[in-house]
Amino acid sequence: MIRQKQAKVNAVAVALDAAHSVAFHTGLGAPLYPTPETPVASYLNESAVASFAQTAYTKSNIAVVADGASQANLSKWIESFFKAVPAESSSSLAQTASKYHGGEARIAKNGPNAITIAFPGASLSEDKPEFAVLAGLLGGESGIKWSPGFSLLSKAVAAAPGAQARATNYAYSDTGLFAIQISGTALAVRKVAEEAVKALKSVADGTVAQDDVKKAVAKAKFNLLAQSETSGTGLVHAGANMISGSQPLVVAQRLKALESVTDDKLKAVSSGYVPRLRYFPLITSI
Repeated sequence: MIRQKQAKVNAVAVALDAAHSVAFHTGLGAPLYPTPETPVASYLNESAVASFAQTAYTKSNIAVVADGASQANLSKWIESFFKAVPAESSSSLAQTASKYHGGEARIAKNGPNAITIAFPGASLSEDKPEFAVLAGLLGGESGIKWSPGFSLLSKAVAAAPGAQARATNYAYSDTGLFAIQISGTALAVRKVAEEAVKALKSVADGTVAQDDVKKAVAKAKFNLLAQSETSGTGLVHAGANMISGSQPLVVAQRLKALESVTDDKLKAVSSGYVPRLRYFPLITSI
């Protein structure tokens, strides 16, 4: 209930939920924290949860990843905690791949303002390092104190006091959603949103500066190395990759893949998704 209330008043969270909803409609379009008004009682109850658990929690759907543990101790605890887990289920989970639809949602809301611009991104099982570089190129949050940074969105935010922006690729098992999230005062959000569209257009047109692309590749490599040094982040990433059928993260291979990203690859993933923003309501997802 507390998480529901927090999500309901958080303009950025509401805008991101709306972006998923218009992008995928169902499945990934369902909010993680549905509001009390969401009609879930008709299909989400104790029996439905129990039935799902019996189908989903099988040995083939569970990955155990550990850091710093000996094989003997790990095997001991796995045997203890997962002994009763069935090898397979008598029924199978529905595995329909999420389909991208796209669209627009406008939500009137008191308080802070937010806009989310989103388009298809990279899934957990896809090797598309260009999305990591695109996130570094657009950026939004400076890594250097007292400096706006080199990224396209950070420059826009510096010129619009009161605004915040960030570009992120949300990766899931079968698809991804690349989102630009902007929040702040109404005028600042509008200004940064316009600049975000211009930035996307420059990437799609291949007119972005080569020096900025090189900096974005370096930023993506730095982010990868920083995440790989964080034990929890690495474990979650490895487990998610194993469950989705892809290989655990190999830092050296991923670094090499990032170095191969060019402006042509960035152009390929962004062209066709440059939005046409004419109106700027409080919360928008495109």
